[in-house]
Amino acid sequence: MIKELTKSLPEIDPTTVLGIGATQIRVAFTDLQIPAVLEAYMSGLRAVFAVAVGAYGIATVIGAFGKWNRIDAKELQKAAGGGA
Repeated sequence: MIKELTKSLPEIDPTTVLGIGATQIRVAFTDLQIPAVLEAYMSGLRAVFAVAVGAYGIATVIGAFGKWNRIDAKELQKAAGGGA
């Protein structure tokens, strides 16, 4: 997001945009600045969602093809000190 914002609107400090937050963009910026700020936010969101989807996919593959072991109730009680 910060790289995109510094390319499209170098006169705006990226930390100001981060401090304002998404709900106040239309109040804090001019009509000419809003599209560039929104595009920067969207590029940041795309990156976050790409990482989240990738992590979900890796976790799904590991969960599906990993080794599955049955947990014996007596061994679980022994490991928990008999409290389970």
